[in-house]
Amino acid sequence: MDNWLADYVEVLENLSSDNLDSLRSITSQAFSFRDPFNHTHTQADFVAIMQDMFQRLSTVRFQVHRSVQHNHDAFIYWTFYGHSRFTGAFSFEGVSRIEASDSGKVILHHDFWDGSELMEKVPLLGAVIRKVRRKLSHN
Repeated sequence: MDNWLADYVEVLENLSSDNLDSLRSITSQAFSFRDPFNHTHTQADFVAIMQDMFQRLSTVRFQVHRSVQHNHDAFIYWTFYGHSRFTGAFSFEGVSRIEASDSGKVILHHDFWDGSELMEKVPLLGAVIRKVRRKLSHN
């Protein structure tokens, strides 16, 4: 139970399309995942989301900068790197709330990041988002 977060971080940082099954060994079948674009409650759906990500993007990488754990609860601060034919190379930072069961299986992973940072890189849509940001900013 003590090393569940370190194990999870290691899997995330080494995740690839070739080793997605490693997620199954460290997460519970009843698994809650949420980010700005997805919300699911099963391990199978989470793995499917990750599989879709690797199909759509290249050079995908997670880098965890900091982690804090207290018993079953944890937070990680990370940077996501990727590349798509629509956006080119991109990265963004985020924080995730992670929870584990008594057995050390991860049961919850909720990401907090600004989805507009990614959408800003999409042609046409990006121009609209940048204009809205300028209108809403103080300066």
